Amino acid sequence: MLSKLKSQLEELRSKVTFLDCVKKYLEVLSVDRWGLEVSLLPSLAVSGRDSCELQSSDNPSALSFSVSKGKSTLQAGSPLGLMAYLYARNAAVEGYIQQFLYTYRFFCTPEQFLQFIMEKFSCATSGGPNMSGDMEKIFHRSLDLLQLWVTDCRSVDFRQRSLVETVENFLNTEVVPAYSQGEALLHALHTCHTSSTDTQRKGSSAGLDEDDSVCLHSSLEDLCRKWRIPRLVESSASTPKQKAFSISAALPMPCHGSVMSSLCLQSEEQVPFSQNEYSAQHIAQQLTLLQQEIFQGCHPVHFLNSRIQGVRDKVLSPNKNVSQPIPAAGGRGVLDQEGAADTFLQQLLTHADSVTNWISAEIVVCDSVKSQAALLTKYLWIGKHCYKWRNFATAMQVLDALENVIVRQLPAWKHLTSKVLEILEELRAVQVFLKSDDLCLMGGQRTQRRPTLPSAHILAMHVQQLEIGAFTLTTGAYKWNKLRSIAKVVSQVHAFQETLYPYKPDRDLQAYLHSRITRLANSDIHLLAADNDANFQQSSERQTRRIHNTLKRVKATFQ
Repeated sequence: MLSKLKSQLEELRSKVTFLDCVKKYLEVLSVDRWGLEVSLLPSLAVSGRDSCELQSSDNPSALSFSVSKGKSTLQAGSPLGLMAYLYARNAAVEGYIQQFLYTYRFFCTPEQFLQFIMEKFSCATSGGPNMSGDMEKIFHRSLDLLQLWVTDCRSVDFRQRSLVETVENFLNTEVVPAYSQGEALLHALHTCHTSSTDTQRKGSSAGLDEDDSVCLHSSLEDLCRKWRIPRLVESSASTPKQKAFSISAALPMPCHGSVMSSLCLQSEEQVPFSQNEYSAQHIAQQLTLLQQEIFQGCHPVHFLNSRIQGVRDKVLSPNKNVSQPIPAAGGRGVLDQEGAADTFLQQLLTHADSVTNWISAEIVVCDSVKSQAALLTKYLWIGKHCYKWRNFATAMQVLDALENVIVRQLPAWKHLTSKVLEILEELRAVQVFLKSDDLCLMGGQRTQRRPTLPSAHILAMHVQQLEIGAFTLTTGAYKWNKLRSIAKVVSQVHAFQETLYPYKPDRDLQAYLHSRITRLANSDIHLLAADNDANFQQSSERQTRRIHNTLKRVKATFQ
């Protein structure tokens, strides 16, 4: 009976997933029916607020296309031309609208984008409410674009009160009095502004609790996208989606004083982590929920221009405590420099460094080789559970901690079994897999999406590689194929946020993990290791003495 109910539940869940895909497909078609012919877009790009005379033309300075196998593909365009292409007939089906919303900040500001939409709307309505033909298409597409922008970029573009007030004034004066769609847009704007303000205030302590409206997060190809990962990192199908418990994410606290006092450990927290009663699987689940909570508050745009935010290759920046000059990245600054240090990407990376340092510190403060070996084993199993569940973020944090130069030299490694040591090689293989391709976690044959937490640093480095080089041609037109590639990579963030891990939160364990991570986040691994004899090879004389004493005890036993 129970197995039958389980199969019926799985069947029902697959039908709900299918209906959700159908809903998104219908939303794409609804937006796409109000599109213009591509030949009209150059004249639309240069049209003003008062007059909108559309004429067919072929202006490569506004939009440049390439033709392959009879299919025309956008390659480059001026800022006005790229904004005008939002009104193209197939813009939604091709995924252009969503890709534009992720990358337009490279060539224009939110204020300029808003001004463009308002001008086209005013142009379409200048002849009165009895619109027809192309004017009606421009009218509906302008409202659709504003709806998508407000809904999808609320935490990025609508944190500034000035922009919100401009949109609010436009809706109240031009849209609401004559058109019913204005009320819904105004409600969405107020909701989005409140949500983004609350999210900014809470920081990393909470993700977005409200249900995100999902419209055109990807092209039709993305809607049917399936998953693939190598056999090494495959696991069973995901369990039902549930809401994760929300607690404060682990952030480092300043520590002062001598070597041991710098740990800032309270007496009740000094019990070695290897002696706790929790299993590796249970700890991995709670670490996954902590990681997921921070990741849910991130937006794809947060991964753009990460080099300006100070994100560097770990190989090139071995000392995380030493600030280094950051060369300017190509293209226009994506995020305000004043708030760059407080972005969700920085919070993800800070959390990753904190967890990594915590793991290394817990190992080197163990009082014996035996306890170190037990803790190494537990952490390796935690890493394996995480990558099998597609929590690649925590898995890579475990690997980075175990690859610490001090941890790698510990004698305890010699006491691990070959089966446990194989896990370390698996984690290294997973790291190579993640670095091999910027879209390695997307696509494949799976019909059901599974929860996924990518490594924030690896994803940011993939985006940085795509951002290298000029964004413009010699004519001044922006390379849309370059911007499109960047958008496809960062769009994974939204895809991964759509499915949550179903694990039941353990408040006591999460509080304990949060406390330990917080206390050890900024500890110096070198100083901690130097204060513990278990971290060093014993001298040959001492080993000889111990062997001699052991032989004497064995001899006395048989006398």
